[in-house]
Amino acid sequence: MKKIISSIVIFLIVLLTGVAISKSDSIKYNNTMNRLGMSEEAVVLHTHSKKNLVTAVQELNAKKKVAGYQLIFFEKSNSDIGYIYSHGKTNKLPITSGRYFSKDDFISQIPFAVQGKTSNIEAYKPQSQSYIKVDNRYISVIGNVGFDGADILNSQTLVSLSPNQPKSRYHLNQVTTVLDGHAVTNKESLSKIKHVLHASSMHKYVPQTDNFTNVETTNNGEMYLVGIVLLFFLIMAVDFYILIPLKYDLSRSHLTGDLKNNYRNGLMLRYLIYTLVPFAIGFAAVNWRIVIISHSTFNLFMTISVVMTILIGLSQIFFVKRSE
Repeated sequence: MKKIISSIVIFLIVLLTGVAISKSDSIKYNNTMNRLGMSEEAVVLHTHSKKNLVTAVQELNAKKKVAGYQLIFFEKSNSDIGYIYSHGKTNKLPITSGRYFSKDDFISQIPFAVQGKTSNIEAYKPQSQSYIKVDNRYISVIGNVGFDGADILNSQTLVSLSPNQPKSRYHLNQVTTVLDGHAVTNKESLSKIKHVLHASSMHKYVPQTDNFTNVETTNNGEMYLVGIVLLFFLIMAVDFYILIPLKYDLSRSHLTGDLKNNYRNGLMLRYLIYTLVPFAIGFAAVNWRIVIISHSTFNLFMTISVVMTILIGLSQIFFVKRSE
């Protein structure tokens, strides 16, 4: 009975590990969505230039041999509105309806918009197409984005920029400029972009406040690793607990030769049934019912746990000294 309870404990530990990894994935994905899909390398470029946004995009578009990048110009008065331009890179966001920006939108003569599902900007829908009023003009809403728990993403409105559009009402000194992409880590490309935008300095992008400078400590979802390590050691403890009666039986046996080897093989088989079967059932249950993005982490945990379980069994059953 104790062995069956121990097997159930192993099964529950595997489930808890899956839940912990799933929760971590959710936290990290929420953080990424609140960064509007931008990476940890994204930076805010400081500029006092009065250059028009479209003029800046035209000059950037004319630059040759620039690594892929994405620029979002957030209104300083309301960071829930941003103007986006992409060159060879587009950070995809979860779509609830319609579509997200494509490469063609960034060369189009007219702007398009994507709205978060809780955006405060009212959308008009005279017929089948929705429109929002931005900069005293109506812009087609091509899609809606949203993700539960990602409040910044859900309240955001993004409007596409293109070198072929009419001049914008905004200038660089009226917006907060955020750059993301390979160009951030490419010195030559970054230098070209900073030159066009007359950027004097930069800092890491942190989307907590309108000026993106208030760095707050948030849960990045990594604390689950501590829990996983503890669960791993708990599994090892259960393995040893299952082995206690098996080792006792072996130490008290008076068998020799092939009979003893056969007895050990039988004990090892019983041990593997009580340990590996709940591993297999737990693995199947996690993959069936729990949403995990970091499958490599879960698979690594399972592999190490199973290997260590087998090694513990071999060491304790085949190398244990028989009591005299």
